[in-house]
This record gives sequence, C-alpha cells and structure tokens, in this order.
Amino acid sequence: MSSKKTNNPPRKAKSTGSSVAVELDKKLLYRLSFVIALFAFVLYANTLNHGFVLDDYSIIKENQLTQQGTKALKEIFSSSYREGYANNENNLYRPLSKAMFAIEWQLSPDNPHFHHLVNVLLYALGCVLLFFVLIRYTKMNAYFSFLVVMLFAAHPIHTEVVANIKSRDEILSMIFLLLSLLAISAYLKSSKTLHLLFALVAFFLGLLSKESAIVYVALVPLFIYFFKENSTKQNFKISAAIAGVALVYIVMHISIIGSLGIKNIPVIDNSILYTSNVAHQKLTAIYIMGIYFLLLIFPHPLSCDYSFDTIPVVTSLGNIGLLLALAFHIFILVYAIKKIKEKHILSFCIFFYLISMALASNIFMLIGTHLAERLLFFPSIAFCIALVYLLSKLFKTDWLNVSAKSFLSFTGTKNVMAVCLLLIVVYSVKSYARNKDWKSDTTLFGKDIQTVPNSAHMLFYHANHMVNKDTLAVVSPQEREYRLKTAQKNIEKALKLYELFPDGHNVAGKIYYEQKNYEAAFKSYSRAMEMNPDKGMYHNNVGTCLFSIGNFPEAAKAFQKAIEINKYDVEARCNLGSAYGAMGESYKAQKDMENANKMFVKAIESFKAATEVDKNYKSAYQFIGLTYRNLGDETNAQIWLNKAASIKK
Repeated sequence: MSSKKTNNPPRKAKSTGSSVAVELDKKLLYRLSFVIALFAFVLYANTLNHGFVLDDYSIIKENQLTQQGTKALKEIFSSSYREGYANNENNLYRPLSKAMFAIEWQLSPDNPHFHHLVNVLLYALGCVLLFFVLIRYTKMNAYFSFLVVMLFAAHPIHTEVVANIKSRDEILSMIFLLLSLLAISAYLKSSKTLHLLFALVAFFLGLLSKESAIVYVALVPLFIYFFKENSTKQNFKISAAIAGVALVYIVMHISIIGSLGIKNIPVIDNSILYTSNVAHQKLTAIYIMGIYFLLLIFPHPLSCDYSFDTIPVVTSLGNIGLLLALAFHIFILVYAIKKIKEKHILSFCIFFYLISMALASNIFMLIGTHLAERLLFFPSIAFCIALVYLLSKLFKTDWLNVSAKSFLSFTGTKNVMAVCLLLIVVYSVKSYARNKDWKSDTTLFGKDIQTVPNSAHMLFYHANHMVNKDTLAVVSPQEREYRLKTAQKNIEKALKLYELFPDGHNVAGKIYYEQKNYEAAFKSYSRAMEMNPDKGMYHNNVGTCLFSIGNFPEAAKAFQKAIEINKYDVEARCNLGSAYGAMGESYKAQKDMENANKMFVKAIESFKAATEVDKNYKSAYQFIGLTYRNLGDETNAQIWLNKAASIKK
C-alpha cells in the first residue's frame, strides 16, 4: 500500500480492472463473508461435543444465579460476575455475558453442548463483522481484508476464547465494539443521529460484556483519524460521546461492585506481585509483553494457565528477554509516531495493538493475571492486519490500487495468497488439535501440566480434579488410591513452590479428608481459612472435619459462617441441616425428645433453605424426608422422599 494514497477517497473501479481503488462489490463481499463464517464454524466444530471446563463451573455449571435462568436476570445485572457461586469474588462486572448463560441454561439446562454451539456461532459472526469493519475503514481490496480475517479466524491463540464457554465475554465484547465501529462509519457518511446512538449503545453493551472494552475510548479516534476524511471537530464529538458512555459505565460499575479494578490480587494468579519492588514489577511486565508478542508469532505450546512460578520476576536490567522486549516495543512505538502524520497502516496497527494491550500489560495497572492467551484475542486483529500488509510489501502487492477482479493476474498477489494460505493451514491444524485439549478438565489439565510443570495453579487444578468427590465415589479402589497419591504429590509440589496458597491448602485438606486423616485435613483447611477468612468454602470444609469427629455444635457454627459469607452455598446449608440432625439424634439417644425435636425442626429449615437455593439438590429433599420421619411425621416424610425420587440428577 502506498502511504501517500491512504488519505484519498476511493474511486470507482473500471471494468478493465485498471490500477484504481476498488468499488465494493456486494456479491463478492457476501460470498467472502460466507466463506469466513463457514471456515470459522468448521474450525471449531470439534468443540461442540465438549463439556464444561475450568471457569465454566463458577460462572455456569455450579452458579446458582445462572441456573435460575431468566428469573435471575435482575439480580445478575445488579451483582458481581461470580455471584451465585460458593467461591465468590466480588470484583468483576460482566452481566450481559452471564445473562446469556442464564437464558441458555433455561432453554437447555445443564447442556454444555448448547453453550459451545452459541460460542462457535458468535465467533463466526465476530469474524464476519471484522471483515466488514476492515472493508468500511481500510478501503483495501476486499481480498486483503479477507486474508486478514481468515488468519484471525485460524490463529491458535483464540482457542481458549472459543473452546472455553466462559470466555464468551471476550467474543461478545469484540462483537459489540465492531458493531459500534460500523455504526460510526455509517454516521460519518450520513450524519444521522440514529447511527451514532446505535454506536453508543453497542459500546455500552460491549462494556457490560467485559470491562476491558473500555480501551475502545482510545481506539475510536484512532480509527477515525487514520481512515476517515472527517474534521477534527467531528472526531472529537464522537470520541467525547464514547467517553461519556464509558463514564456512565464506570459510575454504574462502582455503584454495584464498590470499586474499580481488583483488590488483593493473589500472587498465585499474578506473579508480578511476588515482589513489592515497583521497578521489578514493571520490568517483569515489559518482559511478559515480549512473551505475548512471541505467542502471536509462534503460538506453541499453549496453556490455560501461566501463573506462579512459570514466569520468574525480572530483577535485573541485564535480562536478555527484557532487553529484547523493551527494544522491540520502543522500536515499534517510535516507528508508529514517525508514521502517524502519513496515516500509515503499520502506524495504525501498532497503536491499535498497544492500546488494546494496555490493560492486559500490567504496566499501567495490575490485573488478576500476568499472562493469559485470551487477552490477545482483540489485539491479535492488529497483528493479522500488519502481517498481511508486510507480506504485501515483500511481494510488491498494492492492495489499494488493484481491482478485485484483476488482482489474481499479478504474481505478487499470488505469492501473498500462497503464503497466507500456508499460514492459515498451519494455524488451523494447531487450533483443531488444541481444541481437543479443551474437551474436559481431564484432558486440559492432563495436557497443560506437562506444558507448565512449575505452575502452582496448574498443579492445584490437576490435584483438585483428581480428588473430585463424585469421581472418587465411582472409581475402583486401585484407581481411587492412584488419584489420591497423584493429587497429593502435585499439591505438595504446588505448596513447595508457593506456601501462601490458600486454595492449595484447601485441596491438601480434601486429600487428607478422603484418606480419613481428619486431624491433618482440619489443619490444612484451617491454614487456608487463616490466609483467607472471607472464603465461605474454607469454613464449610472445616465444618465437615468437625462433623466427622462428632463435634456437631462447632461444625454447625462453621457451616453457619460459610452461609453468612455466601448465601448461595447450598452445600453449607445442607451440611448445617445435617449438623442439627446429628444433634437431634444425640438428644434422642438421651431420651431428651424436646431438644431432639427442636434440632430436627432446625435441620428441616436448613434443608429447605438449601432447596430454595437449588431446587434440584436431591440430597436436601431426601434429608428433609428422613428428618420428618425422625419427628414421626410419616406423611410429610413420604411427600419429600417422593420429591427426591422425582429428581433425576
């Protein structure tokens, strides 16, 4: 592309296919967009039979709000992202993404395949919208935009976003930002206020999908400046309106969540915080920016987790990785600034990339992770545009001035197409293979623990999965023993890497509990609770140990504390009922029927409270029936036991 011609409005292409900018051929665009959508769908079709994985449990599978369907929509929009899950974290606000999961759950309960289908369809839609945004803004030959989007669709760095249902927030955010850009383009052409209003609404919906969409405030003036021949005044007007929407969202976010950003970020999630030295934190963040870019160039191997101690803290300016990352980013920034007056497309790509990576970088503010593949989803657009442009320069192909009908006759164009096709094939093979790893926690953790063997979090994930109580209940004694030993080995390694890991101690407690070593289990659970007393799960687990050794009154106190912390903890409510029931049995054995009946009544109240939180919690219905039987009320006992029998799961 000739940088001197990027400012010129496109002229209509002549039928001879002469060297002029191309008039958009609607039929061609629709054909190409169909190919893009079909390709994106087929590439990720092997995820359609996948189950729930990783964070899908906290947002969908085990989230009581999500499982209430449309009834919970009001509360979803007035609470934090993980509200409704026992392990609650009140720092994120993404109600639109969660609302979609709730609606899908109501349409097809406990069906991960339906969620995966929606993810893949939305991904295909996002790729098509990206194609039209590039057409509307860059004014390149349609095939240039086509190659960019095909590379984007195939890039393996996106596997986490599409294959992990929870990462719907990334896809939705991108879709709404692209819709907003299309509406702004229409507004600049027509000056119709309705188009601008649509752009503002779309941006707001993007923010409700994921907070990181706020970088759009800086991207809008970038798109207008580089690709639209409008006045600075118009650019300022639109940008100010977008900033106004962002401000409304910020006020809304603070009123619901209480603050912006994440407080008390665990070192286990963001290893940059392992040091309190701010200079070392920034050096490490720059080093990680280098890793991010390397993942775009060479996306192998991939992992769902890169937490402590996968990437060491950089403490010296002599670190070669740091120096390379710093030199590279300084170089591209200087180049972008130098070319900004020319409105050079590479300058645009660099600013696009740096702006969209700003929040994820940990340079300007610390976030909940130091590195995650999903955070490259939107920034990778800039990478793909730059890649096709650089290949075009290499083979002397001028996409701006070659008509869509005649471009295949040029040798340089054929070479660009050939290289891009090769990359698309290689990317696709990698993406298709990586998708298979996301089939289940078993396949994902089993694969990634080999990729990042020194990640304390990955060791925790694997150990926690190995001691899943539902799985342990159905496997053979030999398999059970193997799983417990493997889990114990991994969690001990995780805690050796980082002892201040409450979730790690909690899993250690689970292992000891399954081994009936209640004293050791209590010690591990208590250590977890000591480090994070505001996590209801730990209090519940301490209660289970106390219950197992017959200390029912103290167990009841622990369960009650868990419920106070998280009202949606259905397991703690059921456990509290069991504690009251056990105390009732104790009084009954002492012939103290007055106190026995009081405890049985309190047990029934707790069990019923559990059914109100989860109407399909079968055990609670069974315990209510059995407790009524202890009270001598066989009529109610049979009613509740029949209700339990009617629940299939």
